[in-house]
Amino acid sequence: MDDIDVSVCVPAYRAHSEPNLATLAETMERALDGLKGELVVALNGISAAGAGAPAWAKTVDLGMNRGVSPGWNAAAAQARGNVLVFSNDDVLLGQRSLRLMHDALVAHEDAGVVGPDGTRWDLSVPKHLEWLDLSERAPGEVQECDVVSGFLFAVRREVLQSLGGFDEAYAPCSMEEVDFCTDVRKRAGLRCFAVAGVETEHEYGISVSRPWKLIRHSGRVELLRSIHVRNVRHFREKWRGVV
Repeated sequence: MDDIDVSVCVPAYRAHSEPNLATLAETMERALDGLKGELVVALNGISAAGAGAPAWAKTVDLGMNRGVSPGWNAAAAQARGNVLVFSNDDVLLGQRSLRLMHDALVAHEDAGVVGPDGTRWDLSVPKHLEWLDLSERAPGEVQECDVVSGFLFAVRREVLQSLGGFDEAYAPCSMEEVDFCTDVRKRAGLRCFAVAGVETEHEYGISVSRPWKLIRHSGRVELLRSIHVRNVRHFREKWRGVV
């Protein structure tokens, strides 16, 4: 599609210190390592200037904070690349990081989702069990996992489209990448891989917030804990008898 190799899709809902959207954009060229890329920002209740989007980025305005999955879907709908990379806005991309993920998808036809951090889960609970250790693997080598962490991962456009995008029932946040990786593995019959050598700097934000933090989204205010409990329940009901 056009001549874009990689579209980096980022939802943004608040202004914050570095690392942020501006520094992510600054690190894209080194991360692409010669590939042609673009940045697509979903504005979740914030202006492009407030989010720190560079002038060359493509933006789509959701009007309010609708959350991660709607932001990913909105950005993907405007993206032109055949490889779609979904990233938080608090990530610094290391040298060749986007190139390594792009090449892993190209090299492995059975790859559905790839990214730097792979995890194993007991999906019947669901419960995170462990992180994969890739320290002994050469850059670009892959190791299969259950879930690729949601702060940075890549998927081919046709895979995302075949699954109908991300499940927006998980909005505004929590469990969306667990659900998508499960969808890729169980419904599309593809595999999830952690890719060695994908260097990043990431400031965990909402995922490590206190459970009593209030989140404003979709015209209401909700506790982070209640959002997580609801989304875990949705995951169990959706995948009962499958995982």
